[in-house]
Amino acid sequence: MRTPRRLLKLASLIPALIVITLLAGCVRVNRTLVLNPDGSGTYTLTIGILEPHPGDPSSVSPQLVAAMEAFGAHVQRQGGTYERFADQTYVYWTYARPFSQISEADTLVEADPRQDDPKHAPVLFHDVLGISQAAGPDGTNYHVTGSISLADPQSTNTAWRDATESLAITMTGGISGQHGGMLTGDTVTYVIHYNESAAIDVTGDVRATSTSALASSLRFVLVGVLLTIAVALAGLGGWLLRGPRRASRAVM
Repeated sequence: MRTPRRLLKLASLIPALIVITLLAGCVRVNRTLVLNPDGSGTYTLTIGILEPHPGDPSSVSPQLVAAMEAFGAHVQRQGGTYERFADQTYVYWTYARPFSQISEADTLVEADPRQDDPKHAPVLFHDVLGISQAAGPDGTNYHVTGSISLADPQSTNTAWRDATESLAITMTGGISGQHGGMLTGDTVTYVIHYNESAAIDVTGDVRATSTSALASSLRFVLVGVLLTIAVALAGLGGWLLRGPRRASRAVM
């Protein structure tokens, strides 16, 4: 039976939605959640804002930039990192937040640039992610469920028609099950576009990690046993060789 954790409310970290009345443009949101067998990991958010004047990052709303930069400073104070960069059409901010246990992730993902937006404009899209865990004889399994959404059923925000969002979930102990998304190695990636939603369901099986650790321990034990046998045989061989020599000296 799985032990439920608090819902990790990935409340839409899309600052452009905060200033939708100021920015008739689009957004790219990429999230990554890396979960290790011990419950630690990292949560990284990258937000790309379309430049109103392509090739001119300064054309992005100063209010938006101020909120994004202020959030970056907050992330740094909390032990994370952030970076700002641009291409010919988008300005990007990347925020990386480490956590040492699952419960910490809840606080990390609930924080977003809205806290530095004096207008506190309403959020239009919402994502919800839940994580549970179950300890078994072979290790701990993690189960990530929820949804991501850019749904706009009333088509009231068509300026977001080119919006995209992705969520990549990596279980470093291995993936044992998934519904939807694309599996690549130990990572399942979900991608949606404007007016789309995706149900999230990924299970991480860390028994492979436990098995690997056990196999590694057995290898060390086996090497130790073989070395002990080798030393014993060498000693026995030396003793047997000394035996005939002692007998020969006695005869003389």
